[in-house]
Amino acid sequence: MKREDWQKAYEPLPAALEVRVAHTLFHLEEGRPVRRMSLRTAVIALAIVLALGGVAYAVIASQTAELFGWLYGAEKKESLLKGDIAPSGENMILGDVVYTLDDVIYKDGTVYGTGTMRPREGANIVLMTEDYGVNEPAGYLLHYGEEEIPEDAPSYAELAREKGAKIILSTCIANGVLNEDGTLNASEIGLALLPQRDGSIRFTFEFEGGGANTIDRAESYRLSLYIANWEVTQEGDWLRKEPENTWLKTDWTVTVTPVMKGV
Repeated sequence: MKREDWQKAYEPLPAALEVRVAHTLFHLEEGRPVRRMSLRTAVIALAIVLALGGVAYAVIASQTAELFGWLYGAEKKESLLKGDIAPSGENMILGDVVYTLDDVIYKDGTVYGTGTMRPREGANIVLMTEDYGVNEPAGYLLHYGEEEIPEDAPSYAELAREKGAKIILSTCIANGVLNEDGTLNASEIGLALLPQRDGSIRFTFEFEGGGANTIDRAESYRLSLYIANWEVTQEGDWLRKEPENTWLKTDWTVTVTPVMKGV
C-alpha cells in the first residue's frame, strides 16, 4: 500500500483569499438586481469571511486528525474533524528528550491525541522506539506499509557511531484522563510510535473510558501521559538495571481545552 506523506498534508491559508472575496463582493451575477455594498460594509464582510476561513483552517490543521487519517483512512480524518479539537503545544523535558503534545480531539466518548519526541537542543543522541532494533534503518517506518529504503541508509547503531552519540529509546503512552478525585479513567489504550527522517518520533494515543465509566464531553480534560527514555548500547542492550541504570520515567499531566466544538 503506497502511503501518502502526511507531513505535506497541511496547506497554508491561500494568499489570494482576499482577492477572491473582493471579486465575490463586487462582481455578482449579471442581471440580478443587487444593492452595492459600501466600502465599510465590504471590509466588515471580508473580515467575517477571513475569520471563518481561519476557523476552517484551524480544523483542517489538526495534526491528530491528519495523522489518524493517514493511519486509518479519509473517513477517520473527516470524523475527527467533527470532534472537539483542543490544540496544545505544551512541552515536557525528560533527560535529553523533549516531549511535545500537538493537539487532542474528543469524539463520541474517545480521546485521541498526537505529539512529538525530539532530542533536546544540544543533546547528541539518536532516538529510537521499542519496535525497532539498533541494526535497522534509522528514521524509516518499517511497520506501516511499504517503505522505500536506500541501500546505504544507516542503522541506528551506525548513525550513533558516525555522530559519536548515544542511542536513546523513548516512549510516550497515555494513562487516561484524570477524574476530579484524581483517579484515572481509561481502557483499550492504543498507541503508535513513528520514527521520522529528521530524527524525531511522532506518537499517537487513543482511549475510551474504563469499565462502566464513560468519558463525558467536557470544557477541558486533564490528560495523564507516561513518558520514559533510557540508553541502548550499540549492541542493543537496554541500560535499565544497576549499576548502569539510565531509565528515566514520569507521569506528565496536561490540561487541554477544546477551542473547536464539533457536532
